[in-house]
Amino acid sequence: MTKVSYWLVSAAAALLAPADTPFAADAIPAAGAAHKIGAVTWHPLKFIGQEITLSGYLLAREKDYVFFSDEPKGKVSAHDLAVSGPGLEALQLQKKYKIQGKFLGGGLTVSSGSTYHLELTAAPTLLKP
Repeated sequence: MTKVSYWLVSAAAALLAPADTPFAADAIPAAGAAHKIGAVTWHPLKFIGQEITLSGYLLAREKDYVFFSDEPKGKVSAHDLAVSGPGLEALQLQKKYKIQGKFLGGGLTVSSGSTYHLELTAAPTLLKP
């Protein structure tokens, strides 16, 4: 087998690898596990209309929504997630929470310019540091 043939066979095998590879584990958490905020906001089309669970830090408050991030501090960007729903006023900034809701592709205008947001379907849960 030539080097080129070996490379092509190796590349094909990598593309056809089963979904339980380490890369797939990063993209899709096990049942009951929470996605990271960035895993959703960097690839939003895969999640639109789905009920998802995420973990992240309350980063900032706005009038009718809050922003969650993978980082506890920093400026809000388009890759932070706007979250709306009841009970947000009781949450503490820079604390990590588990949040659950429906990921939507519109319906809320947010200051970051993102068109995506999460509408809570369950009360957020404070996670231990």
